[in-house]
Amino acid sequence: MDKRELSQYRYLKKEIRMLESRIKQLSVKSVDRVQASNAEFPYQEIHVKIEGVKDTLATQALKSMLHERRMRCLKMTVEIERFIASIEDSRIRMVFERRYISGWSWQKIARSMGSADESYARKLVDRYLEKRGLQ
Repeated sequence: MDKRELSQYRYLKKEIRMLESRIKQLSVKSVDRVQASNAEFPYQEIHVKIEGVKDTLATQALKSMLHERRMRCLKMTVEIERFIASIEDSRIRMVFERRYISGWSWQKIARSMGSADESYARKLVDRYLEKRGLQ
């Protein structure tokens, strides 16, 4: 897991929401009203509401592709979450979560950890990744 993969987390979450929205749009019900008459005497005219989903082969194929993309994104987010959760040092784990999951700036992270120097948090991350050969 390198910095590039870690920095994709927030964009993956946005992409998942976008894909879910597109899938939902493809599943919109069609609603219409038709004229009918009572089944028994007196045969008065009534209006009946009908609903249905127009699901063509192209729509099904597109939905399938979007579901696959969504699953890939979910898998990648789980891998990132698992990597961060596997960090044994609580201080370093907090820096990773704040930077890559919450999207905090280096300066904000350093201040929250009690340092005025923004390079403090960045150096923690760099050293951790370098020590594991992940940079």
